[in-house]
Amino acid sequence: MLLSDLLDKLRTDAGDPDGTVFTEAEYKRALARAVIRVNADLGTSYAGDDTELTPDPGDAHLEALLVAAHAFLAGMRRFTSASGGMVFQSGDKRVDKSKAFISWAALADSLWRQYRDLVCALTGAYPDEDILTPHGLRPLIYDRTSEYDEEEEAWRS
Repeated sequence: MLLSDLLDKLRTDAGDPDGTVFTEAEYKRALARAVIRVNADLGTSYAGDDTELTPDPGDAHLEALLVAAHAFLAGMRRFTSASGGMVFQSGDKRVDKSKAFISWAALADSLWRQYRDLVCALTGAYPDEDILTPHGLRPLIYDRTSEYDEEEEAWRS
């Protein structure tokens, strides 16, 4: 897949089709980091150079790449906005950009959750690695087949 096509898709997903919010270098860095992350998580062997990504990713892997790259972009902007929050007022006009860090952080967290869910769907893994939850479990319901036991009933009372 051509890198320019991949960058166009990422710009569209990021809501920046003109490339005014993020620089070309930021987009390329985010994609490079996403390729490394997707390769590690999905066991793929994507490689990119200045012109293309090989081999061509399928639709599901492409979506994972784009979501991971978008999450990296939001993380980059989160870090740059951490020190740039400002509040100023001129007359009755007030501008408050102190919440930008929180907004970018929430977006990055949401995108990483979306990425984890997508990877879990693709690999069959579970989002919480601390809990083993096998597929296809069904409760086993026992029917009482013995006769009524008076001693057991007396013990319960």
